Amino acid sequence: MLGKLIKYDLKSLNRFLILIHALLLLSAFLIRFFLTGRITSGAPQANLFLVLSITLGFMIIMAVTFATAIIICVRFYKNLFSDEGYLTHTLPVTRGQHLLSKTIAGSIWSCIDTLLLLVSLYIVAATPYTLHVLRQNGDTIIQEFGCADINMSPGTFIFIFIAFCCFGAISNVITYYACITIGQLIPGHKILGSIAVYFALTTVISMISLMVLAIFGLFGSTASIINADSFVPAKYFLDTLKLSAILALVIDVVLYIITYYIMKKKVNMA
Repeated sequence: MLGKLIKYDLKSLNRFLILIHALLLLSAFLIRFFLTGRITSGAPQANLFLVLSITLGFMIIMAVTFATAIIICVRFYKNLFSDEGYLTHTLPVTRGQHLLSKTIAGSIWSCIDTLLLLVSLYIVAATPYTLHVLRQNGDTIIQEFGCADINMSPGTFIFIFIAFCCFGAISNVITYYACITIGQLIPGHKILGSIAVYFALTTVISMISLMVLAIFGLFGSTASIINADSFVPAKYFLDTLKLSAILALVIDVVLYIITYYIMKKKVNMA
C-alpha cells in the first residue's frame, strides 16, 4: 500500500512540476543562446550580457524554487487537512504511512528540482569562452582551493556538494510538513498559522546553526579565517558541510517525530 501511496503522491505532483522544470531548462537554453553564449573576452557588450544573465537567471531560479515548494506544500495540506482529507483518510492506511509517502514523494521532487537547477546553471555558464578560461586556469584554481591538501579530487568535492544540496532539499520538505502540521493546531487561522510557524521555526534553526558553527570555530570573523596562513578553503567548506549535515539530520528527526505525533494524537483529520 505504501508503494501505491507514493505513486499517487508523485502523480499528483508531476502534473505541475514537470511543466515548471521543462520551462526552467528551456529558459536556461535561451539565456545561453541569447546572452551568455555571446560573452567573449573581446565583446564590448560582455558586461551588459553578464549582468542581464545573472539577473534573469537569479529571478528564474527563485521563481522555480518557490513554485516547487508551494506545490509540494499545497498538495500536502489539501490531501491531508482540507475537504479532500476526508476521502484520503477513508483509505486503510495509517497516518504514519501517509506522512512517509508524502515525505518520500516531496523529497524526490525537491532533489529533482535541486539537480535541474544545477544543470540549468551549467547550461547557462558552460560557454566555450568560460570553459576555455577554466582550462587555462584550472590547475591554479584547484591548487588555491586546496583539494590536494585534504587528499580529495575536485570531482569528489563536487559530488559531496551536490549530495549536500539534495540533503538540504529533503530537510526543507520535512520542515514544510512540520510547519503545516503545527499550524493545524491554531484554530481559525491554520494557513496563516503555518506560515508564521515556518518563519519562526526557520529563524530559530538558523540561530542554532550559527551558534553550533561558532562553537566549532567555523563561524566568526571572516577576515581572521581568510587571512590565516593555515586556511584551506576546501577543508573549511567540507567541515562546514559535515557539521551542517549532522545538525540538519538531528533537526529533521525531531521535526518528523513532532509531525507524526501531531498527526496521530492532536489533529482530527477524519
